[in-house]
Amino acid sequence: MPLDLVIPDLLLPVDAPEALRSQRLPALESWLARGVSRRLPHRGLEAALSATFALGAPIPIAAVTLAADDAPRAGAWLRADPVHLRVGQDAVALHDAGILGVMRDEANALVAALQALFADDGLEFVAPTPHRWYVRVPDGELPRTVPLPEALGRNVFRLLPVGSGRINWPSAITEVQMLFSQHAVNQAREAEGRPAINSVWFWGEGQLPESIDSPYALVCADEPFAAGLGRLSGVRTVAAPRDFASIDAVGVDESVLVVLDGLGAALRRGDDEAWRKAAQALEETWFAEIDRAIRRFERVSLVLPGPRDTLVATLTAGTRWRWFRSRKPIATHA
Repeated sequence: MPLDLVIPDLLLPVDAPEALRSQRLPALESWLARGVSRRLPHRGLEAALSATFALGAPIPIAAVTLAADDAPRAGAWLRADPVHLRVGQDAVALHDAGILGVMRDEANALVAALQALFADDGLEFVAPTPHRWYVRVPDGELPRTVPLPEALGRNVFRLLPVGSGRINWPSAITEVQMLFSQHAVNQAREAEGRPAINSVWFWGEGQLPESIDSPYALVCADEPFAAGLGRLSGVRTVAAPRDFASIDAVGVDESVLVVLDGLGAALRRGDDEAWRKAAQALEETWFAEIDRAIRRFERVSLVLPGPRDTLVATLTAGTRWRWFRSRKPIATHA
């Protein structure tokens, strides 16, 4: 019963705050030293999981996460996530919904306004969650986009969507900004001292896949892309477990996928202390118990998507005895 344990946002880029890169996780570092390691060329969680589930490019992130947030819906989809654009002297930097705390009624009101604005363009907006919004796009109108995680904190001017149809996507974003700047939702937020929801970010373009083959019998994930892949492939998909002991049993020859994405929210909002606490919780609850997990699952693969590639460390009964291998700081594995 092999187990793949996927943990995004643990391997950090070289320009991450030193307070995060200096974090030591002795149990994890010891197992990474003992395991049989390989590097895969996939950057980030979506790319790593897409390769495992044999999805083509571009990765239809919007269509897959919508299946988790709501239900599978046919057609061509984009994420239209609420964001805050912060204007500086020479640039406009992008910040995602992690700093916004979007309320359900705010999402409903703003998405209704978007729908009214773009109805004649054939766009269909939905907001199954307050912080993840979507838009169905007419045939031939999907633009090429930059994923939101890659755009965060950067000057957006060279990152705007590029289309080849009749919709001018940069102009559409400008129209959204004009609409939101006068909307009652943002007037109320500004009066309360909260950052404005002053734009959306279009990304994750693609069609709902006709079919997806899963290499797993069980997917355990709260993260919407992983959960969406599980549901679209028709395998049993449940919430992320509390620990190894909470993982449901499957057949001896069947595989399990567990995705633990608790680090991402703190990282995106720049909360170093929350990230460090979440990393330490993983160390105590998961990494310190890997020896017991190997006894139960026989093979445990630690899958750590990083900024450059993905590290996979495979652990079996034999690797448990490689105690003589010296461990390295987690930051050196990024």
